[in-house]
Amino acid sequence: MLIPREIPKIEPLIRIGLILPQDKIESVQVSFSDPQCFELETEKKLYPSCNNQDELTLQLRKGELHISQFNVTSPTINIIPSIQDEEPYITLFGMIAGRGFHWQKRITASFWGKIEFSVMDHKIIAINELPLEQYLKCVATSEMSAQCPSEFLKAQTIVSRSWLLANIEQKHKHLGFDICNDDCCQRYQGMANTTDVSITSTNDTLGQVLIFNDQICDARYSKSCGGSTEKYENVWEGDPVPYLLSIPDVNESGAVYCSPEIVSEDSLKFYIGDVDEKGKYFRWTYKLAQSELVSSLKEKCELTAVNILELNPLKTGDSGRIIDLEIKYSDKAGKTQSVLLQSEYEIRNILSSSFLYSSAFTIAKESDDSFQLNGKGWGHGVGMCQIGALGRAFSNHDYASILKHYYPGSELKTIYQS
Repeated sequence: MLIPREIPKIEPLIRIGLILPQDKIESVQVSFSDPQCFELETEKKLYPSCNNQDELTLQLRKGELHISQFNVTSPTINIIPSIQDEEPYITLFGMIAGRGFHWQKRITASFWGKIEFSVMDHKIIAINELPLEQYLKCVATSEMSAQCPSEFLKAQTIVSRSWLLANIEQKHKHLGFDICNDDCCQRYQGMANTTDVSITSTNDTLGQVLIFNDQICDARYSKSCGGSTEKYENVWEGDPVPYLLSIPDVNESGAVYCSPEIVSEDSLKFYIGDVDEKGKYFRWTYKLAQSELVSSLKEKCELTAVNILELNPLKTGDSGRIIDLEIKYSDKAGKTQSVLLQSEYEIRNILSSSFLYSSAFTIAKESDDSFQLNGKGWGHGVGMCQIGALGRAFSNHDYASILKHYYPGSELKTIYQS
């Protein structure tokens, strides 16, 4: 696994969680680009090829993995590419994308490299191990689309490489991998969406990262800032980060780069990721019903509210994102109570059963006691605004100038070669 803040001198192998215990998956269907290019390893035996089995099914049985095609049962099963030159790949069916978000769905995705299957908490876990650059060829076209301009794809690739190698949070260390494949970390939906242009964009930036004070930048990013990026310390705990500031994202005429004025909403659907909703990212409205918020407080905060009285923003970041939100409500005894939500993540989680688009919104109480949220942006807003970066690429900005804007004071550096 990666060591936080360590700058590698050669391209590292990385480990990505594809199936997590929380997915509650008990059966996985697997297919191969060429079964002769893979060997299968169990706890006790190595099968030199997959014996012309185009598809396998791994099932959870009595706490172990079972493959009926081989009549094999083992606590761990590894599928390993044995012929690298042809870049063979493995396809997994029914994987979860967008865990816990409003765009959650099941997808089929294909992966280069080795896949390890094991059992944790009585559920299947799958980990993909492969070289970093091979992984990165898939990330830009998972986060956004292969239709994006090359300069955007280069910027996204460098940001993704930097964020991963900085490896600050290590959210999944206890599960035995560096990052997961989803929005919790960064999207990785395999090699099926890659194109010659996206692969070239990765090759052209091989080993390039953002550096600040001789350390790799913790290069955060989100889908749409809504007009201005947000400070790191207003979203996450910890000291301010000098290159993660609140920055207006506008051109010389005052037009916002992530707005429909530069990236039309009709065309946007061709450039965002496959699992994203094809909705409004720059400005949006959301009607929050009394019943929805009452249920959310009970389920997520273990609070019994009868009636929601007020939503009061107490602290707002420079981008307009609400950082502290007070919810006043009446309880069963008719007494007025309040609960304080103290992060943009908590606000988005509590105010929507499927995770609110962002915490940058104004509030209007309606006559039916519901609340109308008039919002902007999509995501936490820190670091690179992906749709803003897309707008900058459309406006003939190169990847270096895009990165310089979103991470002021950082510099590009090549830390390893092929």
